[in-house]
Amino acid sequence: MGDFMKGKFKEILLKIKKYRYFLIFVILMLSLNTYAWFVYVTRVDTSITAKVRSWNVMFQVHDNNIASEVVFHLAEMYPGMPNYNDFASIVNTGSTAGEIYFKVKKVEILGTVYSDSDYTSDELVDMLSNNYPFKIDLSLTDTIVNPGRTELFNIDITWPYESGNDALDTEWGMRAYQFLQRSQTTDCITITAEVRVNQESIDNP
Repeated sequence: MGDFMKGKFKEILLKIKKYRYFLIFVILMLSLNTYAWFVYVTRVDTSITAKVRSWNVMFQVHDNNIASEVVFHLAEMYPGMPNYNDFASIVNTGSTAGEIYFKVKKVEILGTVYSDSDYTSDELVDMLSNNYPFKIDLSLTDTIVNPGRTELFNIDITWPYESGNDALDTEWGMRAYQFLQRSQTTDCITITAEVRVNQESIDNP
């Protein structure tokens, strides 16, 4: 009976030795997987945390907060009129920079309407600059608004007494006069534009 028990004990020891390396391998793989998961989660968490930064941009016209849509009005126009200037402020009170874009949505000149349903924003801007004896220029003081800074979306309308084209000056001068006689409460020029500030284009060039 003693010899039988010794034989069983030796058999158990042999089985333990046989599976020892397998058990060590399993434990090692579990440890590596746990470490890899920890590193992955840590990296993802760090990446997300790095993106959480203060982001606050305000749009203002004449110190009044507005949405991103800006509307400029010119009540009357004529050759030799004083230069017209106005602007909207883009105020960055956050801690990260943003890139500024504007898109012209609608133009109304002496009652005729041009919109982005028929023209691109670039076409409307080009029209304002080149199709009339008066010049309408839209511009940004900078395309980037940095933290703590204010940039401007400007409009400038000029109509010299002699633009260099007497026929156009006379034609559009008469049109403006007749329009004002008919519609004394309606602006000669109304321009609607959308201004946007994009944080992603700065963070992810």
